[in-house]
Amino acid sequence: MDNNRTNYSVIQNKAKTKKIHAVNIIRAVIQIISFIIMPGLFISIFSSLGAIYTSIIQGTFNISEQSWHIVLVSAVFIITFIWGRFFCGFICSFGAMQDLLWFGGKHMPKKIKVSQKADRILKLLKYAVLLFIVVGIWTFSATGTTLWSPWTIFGMYATFRGFPSAEYLLSIGGALMLVIIIGSLFIERFFCKYLCPLGALFSPVSKFRIFRIKKPSTSCGNCKLCSGKCTMSVPMSKYDSISDGECINCMRCTTVCHRDNIKADVIPAVSGTVAATALMGVYFVGNISSDFQANNSLLTSQISDTESTGKFKDGTYNGTGSGFRGDISLTVTVSGGNITDITVNESRDDNEFFSKAQSKIIPSIISSQSINVDTVSGATFSSRGIIEAVKNALGNQIMQYEISQPSVSENSTSNNFTKKNKKKNNTDIEESSLNDISQESSEESKNSEIFKENDESSYQIIEENEEEVIPVQEESENNTSTLSDGVYTGTGTGYRGATNVSVTVSGGRIVDITINSYQDDGQFFNRASGSIISLVIESQSTNVDTVSGATFSSNGLIEAISNALGIEFINPNSTISRKHGR
Repeated sequence: MDNNRTNYSVIQNKAKTKKIHAVNIIRAVIQIISFIIMPGLFISIFSSLGAIYTSIIQGTFNISEQSWHIVLVSAVFIITFIWGRFFCGFICSFGAMQDLLWFGGKHMPKKIKVSQKADRILKLLKYAVLLFIVVGIWTFSATGTTLWSPWTIFGMYATFRGFPSAEYLLSIGGALMLVIIIGSLFIERFFCKYLCPLGALFSPVSKFRIFRIKKPSTSCGNCKLCSGKCTMSVPMSKYDSISDGECINCMRCTTVCHRDNIKADVIPAVSGTVAATALMGVYFVGNISSDFQANNSLLTSQISDTESTGKFKDGTYNGTGSGFRGDISLTVTVSGGNITDITVNESRDDNEFFSKAQSKIIPSIISSQSINVDTVSGATFSSRGIIEAVKNALGNQIMQYEISQPSVSENSTSNNFTKKNKKKNNTDIEESSLNDISQESSEESKNSEIFKENDESSYQIIEENEEEVIPVQEESENNTSTLSDGVYTGTGTGYRGATNVSVTVSGGRIVDITINSYQDDGQFFNRASGSIISLVIESQSTNVDTVSGATFSSNGLIEAISNALGIEFINPNSTISRKHGR
């Protein structure tokens, strides 16, 4: 009888071995396919969450613009609610990297054993990481343009399409990536357990999943093998039904139980495949949508040409810039002195990010006839690569290359302003100013005054004579400020302190306004700066409306610009009741 039991046990173990192989092979195949087809999907999901959140707090949320982000985020959370964290266990390429490192480090002399109590405490760290990202980075932009994310570094190099330069490995994100690699050699799924902000979002949702792993305690022994083999260190021996949010449904527990007591409600292969297929579908639909949006935006930008003669020399120019994964090559066409077309020849960046940047940056450059345009949230590297390529294409025809991105630096307390690099070239001023005058004006209207009404029903006066054209920025009772070419700095008082800006004047016109420092809360200041700067440059006047909900920051910014240009401006902040919701 004992021999029969022994033989039965051997047969059962052999069958169990086959089951292990089947589950592991299916999971490995899905991980490999996901890695090849969409290695940066986890970045896309998290950046989509960031894009939605930042657009809401900045008051710029638009359903049509955020549609792909909404669909992607909704899809992954619906999948998590139905099947649990299959994304983490089967699809995430960052998780696959950790599995590979753990497998490769199996024969290392020492592994780090984390106690259950320490494990529970350490798993709370990922919620702190998520809080820091939401508050510190998405809300207040605390890291500025610093490359801090190990995900970004991984996404740059986890591809078969080409690699960027090695300099990014020397960033803060590169250092954190190295820490994660080392940690994953000694602790299984080190990042997923303790640091992953996406895991912090998925865990609460996964607790309510429909399909669960069942483990009846009445048929369970006391071996605790399932707990010991769990990838995420879930104490499975305590549960009859696994609803722990940390479970990533890797199905290892179903293959190690000698009693065959652990079962899933659905076949792991089917569930994993359905989840992977659903996300891949959303991913590719998003790419197609991004392509369509990019092409539509580019078509619009190509056919909307500026009527007046521009400042560039006619011709076709080629340029290259550094994107997320490598060089971006493009061709810039100038006709009638204006940039009329920008064609991308080659890019190695992921399509979902590059299309997002392309659809916004290229039309903005053509519309403004300048490279001083805002980068696209969630596609910063691709945005900068396109801007850099246009700059390199046009060479010294571009007078200044600066990306307007407000960042918190050392606060300036000076109320004085300096004027640097003051130049006055009458010929340049005359040519530039004449281009700004409507073609409807007759050539015989020299020595006359032309009035242009702005949004505030005030007037901008442009006086012409035979020798030179002098644009007049704004006229008040006590002051008339004539603009000379140069870079000017000024300071204004916002909600919490000083705002310092640099204003660039070229051809007698304001062409750029750069934020040097500010002390206001990021979400209010960013909302104000995005609107005020564009309005001042567009109207060539500081007599513009403040932004509702960010009045203090708006007034501080207008005062700083006025201060830089020597224009009288009485800041009403001192007479307004100070409270948020401003």
